[in-house]
Amino acid sequence: MRYKDLDIGVVKSARLAADRSHVIATIALTKDARSFAAADTRFWVVRPRFAISGVSGLETLLSGAYIGVDAGRSAETSHRFTGLEAPPVITSDSSGSQFVLHAQDLASLDIGSPLFYRRVQVGHVVAYQLEPNGRDITLRVFVNKPYEKLVTADTRFWHASGVDLKLDANGLKLSTQSLVTVMLGGVAFQAPEHSTVRKAAAENTEFLLAADQSEAMKEPEELAPALAVLNFDQSVRGLSPAPQSISVA
Repeated sequence: MRYKDLDIGVVKSARLAADRSHVIATIALTKDARSFAAADTRFWVVRPRFAISGVSGLETLLSGAYIGVDAGRSAETSHRFTGLEAPPVITSDSSGSQFVLHAQDLASLDIGSPLFYRRVQVGHVVAYQLEPNGRDITLRVFVNKPYEKLVTADTRFWHASGVDLKLDANGLKLSTQSLVTVMLGGVAFQAPEHSTVRKAAAENTEFLLAADQSEAMKEPEELAPALAVLNFDQSVRGLSPAPQSISVA
């Protein structure tokens, strides 16, 4: 068993449970590692893993698998723990804040997908779940310190997954965050350039996750649209009609 590359214990025995559904391992901690028996300490087997967040555990190809530890802080102790199937995305010594995003679909996002601010990675997706209504998705993102101060009440979040390719009267527009998002997906956030809000949002503040940056930065329509007829004596090159919407009763 290792913590920050230091040996803090050894596996004394391993046996199959009576129902054959899991393995029970007995671990002996060193004397100076007794604090790792805190009730909220987490354990997992470190082995080579290939995930969205990156490649980990390659050192075990030579040294062999071992048990990793995320030290708990609880005053209560325990002698029985349930090991994690995968390493925790956020460890107890991580500094930053979590925020909640609501979306209509998950797209290509997954746990570990990167979170960007002006194309700089500042965090990642740590959890998601389908809402009971079966139509909405709730995600949790973690923003590393000190970048959590960049999230304000006026911040907009959007899917930065894949390539945003648009063709209009002004030409071809290509937008993407990074090569990582093209292959694996990601989330980006930023406040509008004209925003005057500077106070950081509280942890667990909820935001909407837009489909793309254009939708995220779109200002809410406060006035009902009005139709007007314009006559031009010169070329109207560069103009294009807005898409028409038809409602059927």
